[in-house]
Amino acid sequence: MKKSIVLLVFMISGLYFSQVNIEEIKKNVTENPQKYYYEYLKIFKTNPKTLSQDQLNYIYYGNNYVNYGYKRSEFNDELNEITKFSNRKISSKKVSDLLDKAKILYEKNPLNKELIQDLSILYSKTGNIKESELYTSRYELLYETIKNSGTGKLDNSPIIVTSFSDKFYAVEHFSGIFSRGIEFSTKVLPDGSWLDVFKNGTHLFFVKTVHHKDMYRDDK
Repeated sequence: MKKSIVLLVFMISGLYFSQVNIEEIKKNVTENPQKYYYEYLKIFKTNPKTLSQDQLNYIYYGNNYVNYGYKRSEFNDELNEITKFSNRKISSKKVSDLLDKAKILYEKNPLNKELIQDLSILYSKTGNIKESELYTSRYELLYETIKNSGTGKLDNSPIIVTSFSDKFYAVEHFSGIFSRGIEFSTKVLPDGSWLDVFKNGTHLFFVKTVHHKDMYRDDK
């Protein structure tokens, strides 16, 4: 009897842990972004490892519901100029110039994982290992947040992501079924998100992609 109760509690807690309440995050961040997003973001920038999983959820998913304040096309153009050089062997002056540009860009989008990686690399090139490791921690925590969003084994407990790039990262790194010949199907859910079912033989992996309501708007 006691074993059954313990097992039931474990199953309930596991189910609760595996699910992220996107609607609640959307509501709270929309109504009070200072409390539910920007205060957590300050900690994410200074001491990210002290954030709880719930707070990290608000940062990663809540980023969908705050004002970006920039044109995505322009941001991507500037990011590409940094990324194409960050991994190359470049002069100290070039590193310094790229770092200055990357830090300005980071203030616009502190959750862009490609930019976070670039900053980690650039700081490492300057010898500032402490700052480099800080950016690496941010990068790892964002992907841990995705990994912890669900089991990916059932359609009611999918891995939940906010971008197409994160979706394919999740399949490649968390599914255990990523290989040549993998198949997938997609359906649009009532809330406007996508549920992708990846299949390899009898193995299935579920990923839900939620997105900002104006993802496809034209930048003016």
